[in-house]
Amino acid sequence: MKPIVKRQVKDPMLALFDEFFRPMVPSLENQMGRLVVPAVNIIEDDKGVEIDVAAPGLEKNDFEIKVEDNVLTISAHREEQKLEEGANYIKKEFGYENFQRSFTLPDNMFDTDKIEAKYENGVLKIYIPKVEEQQKKVKKIEVK
Repeated sequence: MKPIVKRQVKDPMLALFDEFFRPMVPSLENQMGRLVVPAVNIIEDDKGVEIDVAAPGLEKNDFEIKVEDNVLTISAHREEQKLEEGANYIKKEFGYENFQRSFTLPDNMFDTDKIEAKYENGVLKIYIPKVEEQQKKVKKIEVK
């Protein structure tokens, strides 16, 4: 496993897109030796960010989503379907690959305690609300 490397990015929104890939197990590479990672769409509005992960054919229980040290990690694991004894594939063109994908979240920009996720129609949707801006306090400084 490769260590997580934190990078400082001047624009906090750019940090969200500063994604990196961390292979955990050899099964993350397909038969051609390429890293298997799902495609994502990232959508931002005034209230938060939605990450849509293309992951058809999985079940909601196949996913694990966690946040640690401002790194959102999405992983999925699915056991290969076993054939009945004596049955063999004549042709097998698809299977389910395990994957892990991580995104660095900008410090203090998102409320990670209120992250929501749902899986429907082959897309995992993760909503990360932004922290409500605190009212700006004016502090008067006495001149001595």
